[in-house]
Amino acid sequence: MKTLVTLMVLSVSILRAQDTPAEVTRYLSMVEGGQAEQVRSEIPSLLAKYPNNPAVFFLQGLVTVDGTEAVRTYQSIVDNFPKSEWADDALYKVYQFYYAIGLYRTAEIKLNQLKASYPASKYVTGVTAVETRGLPEEKDQPLSDPILTTPDATPTEQPTETERTPAQASRGQYVLQVGAYSLQENAEKQKLFFEDLGFPVEVINKVRDTRSLYVVLVGNYKSSEEARAKGVEIKKNYDIQSMVVTR
Repeated sequence: MKTLVTLMVLSVSILRAQDTPAEVTRYLSMVEGGQAEQVRSEIPSLLAKYPNNPAVFFLQGLVTVDGTEAVRTYQSIVDNFPKSEWADDALYKVYQFYYAIGLYRTAEIKLNQLKASYPASKYVTGVTAVETRGLPEEKDQPLSDPILTTPDATPTEQPTETERTPAQASRGQYVLQVGAYSLQENAEKQKLFFEDLGFPVEVINKVRDTRSLYVVLVGNYKSSEEARAKGVEIKKNYDIQSMVVTR
């Protein structure tokens, strides 16, 4: 029986069939339980043991920190294993990623591909997809790396711990990048959304390749794992993709 694996919750049912070795099923359950770091270290051995298994590739995508690398992995499942039971899960993740970073027309193409290629998928028949029609395409770079690595300064400009102000020292090193918009209005709307939920939020204006981008940052975390766990929670509750970045 095919089961639902959503981008927003990283929730993976263990009731997969022939595509999924038993140990991979166990690791999927661990990821769902917030143990991505432990699973990440097992990926090389799993890839060596199951070199052409889409379930292993899907697991790899789940624990990949870099958003674009994860999307490449999911897209490779769609391209190379289109008949796999993981193919529609992977394609839905690709769709959600592009929607989350504001590439709405690209997201709509992926959504239409999902509907055409997997009409019986639960993502088509049982889940209401986010509407993309009428939304302006954000001309943002599709995250070959996070738009923001160090929001307040370049790495060489960052103050040392002894040079930090008390306010800076009390802040966690890690935040969640939840959006990078070319329109300030869109960034402010997302900022207001998270503020209403009680999150600390800031919008940073960055100029990249002569383009001005408004980057939305959420939270204040002492470790990347703490930030990543909050990102999983945000996906679960609000269907919003995020990436861990450093101050």
